[in-house]
Amino acid sequence: MIEFKKILDTEEYPWCNEAALVRVTGGKKALTSVYSECTDDYTHKSLLLLNGKPIVQREYPECSTCCALLARGYGIEKTDCAELQTIRDRINSGYVDLRTSVHNIEPILGLLDDGYYVVADVPMYPTDGSGRFFANVPDKLTDIKAATADYYNCDFQDTADTYPAYLYPTQSNSMLDRKRAEYYLDKIDKPDAPRAIAYYDYGYVCALLDGHHKAYAAAMKGCQLYTTVIIPVSCGYIDYKTKLEYVCFSAIMIPVSEFQVYDRNETYIKQDIEFAEYHNDPVPENEFDFTLYPTSDELSGIYVAHAEKLEITEQLVKQWLSSDDYTDRLRLECVLLYYAKRKPEEAYMIAKVVVAEVPETAPFDKLITLSYRVIANNKCEESEQIMLEYIINHDNTSAAWKICNSYWE
Repeated sequence: MIEFKKILDTEEYPWCNEAALVRVTGGKKALTSVYSECTDDYTHKSLLLLNGKPIVQREYPECSTCCALLARGYGIEKTDCAELQTIRDRINSGYVDLRTSVHNIEPILGLLDDGYYVVADVPMYPTDGSGRFFANVPDKLTDIKAATADYYNCDFQDTADTYPAYLYPTQSNSMLDRKRAEYYLDKIDKPDAPRAIAYYDYGYVCALLDGHHKAYAAAMKGCQLYTTVIIPVSCGYIDYKTKLEYVCFSAIMIPVSEFQVYDRNETYIKQDIEFAEYHNDPVPENEFDFTLYPTSDELSGIYVAHAEKLEITEQLVKQWLSSDDYTDRLRLECVLLYYAKRKPEEAYMIAKVVVAEVPETAPFDKLITLSYRVIANNKCEESEQIMLEYIINHDNTSAAWKICNSYWE
């Protein structure tokens, strides 16, 4: 049984459009994780299983600021999951609201272990967090920078909480069909776009259960992918100042007092785990432009710079540009990346101030390039004039030359 408990207040979680708490009872335990004992190097082997077959292979560190290692499992197409087939017509009809989405994916929720989950509507990036197409992850177990529980940002020397942001494939690349992805191109960036479905794994990473072609389309279009994310319990937390105890679903914290039943001493059955290797040919990436998709380093910078909470004005942008503190420039880069996908009008304002105020020299070269990319994405007479002025006053060795010349393509 799937019990819809309540809509959550997500004001403190700007990465999330909506979220709801649900409770699963009588779950089939067909979509579940298994773990090994802790190894001599302080890691745990783990598998995300669907109908007994691994769809993601993992090796988690005991250190919360260290990267997990991830590898593909069987393609989800080999798991004989009738529930995924059942929901496809429902989720491809377009988004209505979160309550409707929870109802639509009840067959998938019924595959889980018993317990509480958060179901959230989240704009996701179709990359691995390091500037690569999400489906082109290595076949072998590999360090994934985005798979870090507490992300340490070296530039700001601060630690950021992580949350659902990047996708991890569970389908073989041989199943990806460009023409099928193109079907979604005129739909994928609309608020009522049909949602993908993902299961939150670790750090910034979510395993994509359904919607690989939607993610392919989002990468082709350069937009985020609206995704219905299932978030299990990550940990418990006690605020020692207030003495309140919370249950954490990734970055979302809910007081224990709001749960009818909560097992604080939940245990996992440990078992021996062997990893296998599955080969996938990569998808060509020459047509993608991931310039305005933040990497995991940049996403953590967005968090520690409080980019999502700042009220950005021209005066503040100019103040940061004239500052002797290099972190103000980094903060501006983070804000620009954050706004590029979520608040394009504000990003355009920032970009215009940057190109008008700063010289095209280090250490501003990255900021200049980002700004011209934002301007190029906003097709209008003013943008065209800015592109023309750049071409007139620069040559083909200049940082933004290719961006400006590609404006008319």
